[in-house]
Amino acid sequence: MGALSIRSAGPADAAAVAALHTASWRTAYRDILSEAYLANAHVERAQYWQARMAAWNPARSFLGLAEQDGAAIGFACVMADAEPEHGALLDNLHVRPDIKRGGIGRQLLQRAGAWVAANLPSTPMHLTVYLANENAVGFYRRMGGLASAPHGYRAIDGTEHQVLRFVWASPGAIGA
Repeated sequence: MGALSIRSAGPADAAAVAALHTASWRTAYRDILSEAYLANAHVERAQYWQARMAAWNPARSFLGLAEQDGAAIGFACVMADAEPEHGALLDNLHVRPDIKRGGIGRQLLQRAGAWVAANLPSTPMHLTVYLANENAVGFYRRMGGLASAPHGYRAIDGTEHQVLRFVWASPGAIGA
């Protein structure tokens, strides 16, 4: 495999981001979201990312796309204004399921944290993760995120779950 690169994504990348998002959800959320929702998630995620990227504001949002040999293999998305009471929201961090555990998620998380530190000084970064997504919970703990107590959350498919909010007070120092 060739060298990994991470670049800022734009509207032309919406389909690739949606495909990565769907593939990741179908693996990581297999026992969390309903089978019916996951079976059709590709349609909903494609519409979601097309609309989101059409209204993208790079001054208030970050979308880093990881590529290797010209193929999209992961992405991280930060929204400055989505939940400002908690800081910048790491809204998505997904890596192609067949190549997880190769350091790509770590690099994407570090790049997202660096963007927050550079563009929103003194602002923490946070995300919400399903408690049942044990691999993600373990990853965010290893990356220095501080977890809240579990709390209830209604998922996109209408099911109820317990989630944790992970916070990085100094996102520019993630993995340092």
